[in-house]
Amino acid sequence: MKKTILGMSLMASVSSAHAALLINEVDADQTSTDNAEFVELYDGGEGNTVLDGHTLVLFNGSNDSSYKAIDLTGYRTNSDGFFVLCGNAANTENCDLDVSPDTNLIQNGADAVALYQSGAANYPNGSAVNSENLVDALVYDTSDADDAVLLSLLNPGQAQVNENENGNKDTESNQRCGDGIAGNTDGYRQAAPTPGAANRCGVAPQPVIGQCGESSQSQFALISEVQGEITDSLNDDSPLSGLQVIVEAIVTLDKQGGQLANGDDSFQYSGFWLQEESADSDNNARTSEAVFVFDFRNAVNVGDKVRLLASVDEFNDTTQLENVSDLIICSSDNALPAPVAVSLPVTDLADWEALEGMRVTNNQNLVVSDLFGTGFGFGNNGEFVVSSRLHFQPTEIALPGSPEAATAAAERPLDVLLIDDGVAARYPSFIPFPDDSGFAADNPMRIGYEVPEFTGVIAEFRDNYRLIPESVTIVAANERTLAPVVDDEANLVVVGMNVLNYFNGDGQGGGFPTARGARTAEAFALQSQKIVAALQAMNADVIALMELENDGFGENSAIQTLVNELNAVQAEGDEYSIINPGVEQIGSDAIAVGLIYRAEKLTAVGETVILDSANSPLDSDGNPLFIDDKNRPSLIQTFEFMEENLTISVNHLKSKGSACGEENEGADGQGNCNQTRRKAAQALVSFLATQPTGIDTDQVMILGDLNAYSQEDPMQEFYNQQFTNLKYTDRAQEEQPYSFSFSGFLGSLDHALASDSLLENVVSVDAWHINSVEDSLMDYQTEENGQNFRSVDNYAAPDAYRSSDHDPIVVGLKYEEVGGSLFWLLLLIPVAGFVRRR
Repeated sequence: MKKTILGMSLMASVSSAHAALLINEVDADQTSTDNAEFVELYDGGEGNTVLDGHTLVLFNGSNDSSYKAIDLTGYRTNSDGFFVLCGNAANTENCDLDVSPDTNLIQNGADAVALYQSGAANYPNGSAVNSENLVDALVYDTSDADDAVLLSLLNPGQAQVNENENGNKDTESNQRCGDGIAGNTDGYRQAAPTPGAANRCGVAPQPVIGQCGESSQSQFALISEVQGEITDSLNDDSPLSGLQVIVEAIVTLDKQGGQLANGDDSFQYSGFWLQEESADSDNNARTSEAVFVFDFRNAVNVGDKVRLLASVDEFNDTTQLENVSDLIICSSDNALPAPVAVSLPVTDLADWEALEGMRVTNNQNLVVSDLFGTGFGFGNNGEFVVSSRLHFQPTEIALPGSPEAATAAAERPLDVLLIDDGVAARYPSFIPFPDDSGFAADNPMRIGYEVPEFTGVIAEFRDNYRLIPESVTIVAANERTLAPVVDDEANLVVVGMNVLNYFNGDGQGGGFPTARGARTAEAFALQSQKIVAALQAMNADVIALMELENDGFGENSAIQTLVNELNAVQAEGDEYSIINPGVEQIGSDAIAVGLIYRAEKLTAVGETVILDSANSPLDSDGNPLFIDDKNRPSLIQTFEFMEENLTISVNHLKSKGSACGEENEGADGQGNCNQTRRKAAQALVSFLATQPTGIDTDQVMILGDLNAYSQEDPMQEFYNQQFTNLKYTDRAQEEQPYSFSFSGFLGSLDHALASDSLLENVVSVDAWHINSVEDSLMDYQTEENGQNFRSVDNYAAPDAYRSSDHDPIVVGLKYEEVGGSLFWLLLLIPVAGFVRRR
């Protein structure tokens, strides 16, 4: 017996002498890469219908023109009346004609498939939509807007067909059911694909939404039933996923679209949140009473009581209702369900999952702990992280591998909540933080700001929980300062600063983009202004620099350009000179360290020395401890000040990024290349002990970006050789120092270490927080000056803030006037003698 699928009306219209061909089924979308797409024709069950002279044409809705035509001459339907054209016969049952490409053969919509009784040569790619010689057509989409031009292929009044009607576009196809009239689409349904077989037309009829207050329908569900009981945040799919449900609840937050505080139109979340009235709560703390509705076609307002019919789906780990097929506003201006009081940290991420979509509130006085968030960030997606406290890198505050370090690492994930601007667009044009006037160069968001209170709904995105606020208060704590803290008694100031890839092109305004740093001369000019503003405010006498372009010391070199810019704003006598080691480059890396000083105030004495692999102390196997193709070579110089000699070593050790091939690399929480840095530390302290500059002094300072947090192995090597980390002395300005922010943890990669003798002269130490706590939107690279990715970013100003990604360290030293002390001593000697004689 032949299979039939179209019903008696079609069968009555089919002549045994000449079968009527129809487009019977189309599957345009599958999970991930589309590799099982097909178009099925059907002749009503006649069978063996010759397809000569027919052409199947695919139309793209983006330009309403054809993109592929397939000649069907030489083919016929099978004995049951089906003919299947596919992209990959290996993935499609009963495929009669396999055409290329194997994947993404058919566009997802809004697009069309049309069958013509005409040769393929009449439909070259780019052909306009036309109805001449048209046999049948299907205009379809995957939740896209209607395409009026393509709809002209159908009979008047016929609708575009949505393959995602049931919220299952990846696993269902468009299948003809009903009257079987060419050019009609009102009988199409969506079900699991049936290539070369009968369509699944015996599906249940669409449910009826019913009246407000009704709960007798089989599809009616409380939102707690939609969400399901949560015991594991990673196993949070709705038990009703894929089904249609009727729910009735209160609109608590509307983010279908609208205007921002500055008047810009806002691409928001294209939906709204519903929450059950208190009377309909199931009183189970492990089930959420709220859900997000992905719908922007039905206008709603906060306080509306809404009844709707929609499909349950999971989108990026969020349970949501979508494909709303009916919606009734039962009443308006209803009181909102009371928010649930929440606090940080939570005991388990399932605590957040059980609140998904619900109104919550907090008055804990939280702190902004991170601006990069979950990889999207403040500038990218308009969101920041709050926590109960600031979190520090485990190996900044505890020994690697210790229980204390493990505890510090485990605590942060439970003490994190994103606060979002309610805008779904990347790089929003307006970010409403820290207040409604919006983020700006002079209105920053900084790590350390406080959030005394907020109210909003909890949303999830890829296992990250965020608050979409109704209201949020942000207080500017840890505010910017105009200059670092330096003790009034300090008469010598030493600074270490990472200048974040300071590359000056050809040194004459051209040569951009370079290997690193600014992409244009305009961006470089702003970078210079920001760095100079920072250095000018620090007013140091000796400046150790990291991440300079390694292009020597000539008039067009990066370090000379920086000194020229800096000297242009110095008072007479305060100009800076460069320590030139007399080599073309310091090592072979793209970046190098540098050292500049005020020659009118102190004198460079002895030899200028570079520590690299060539002169490194050796390990027990006779190999250099200092590996200069990993670490940047160190620059060492002795200075004379007030008849005292001070040796300064400028360093930039290997980063934690790329691996070095070490055994168990990174396993103990110290990142890649820890052993490389540890050996470099050993080499440095051994080398410095030889008085390499030729000046005998026990006053030594090790400065720089050591790429090691304060408790890590390289730092222990320094401590073991009696070097003191100045940030952890009573002369430091903060109890828990930091200079860098990474993955929501603060820590110090930038250090100033002093020998015991020098420690007596240190009167102040400050990590000036102008960079680590600022958002990267403040840096020199903007849309206007050559940024190489699309964004909305013109926040940078020619000031010190975000002049780098590392905070500079500022050390104040006090030296006594040797001659003056001797003078007073000589005066006192005879007086003392006279008294004794009496």
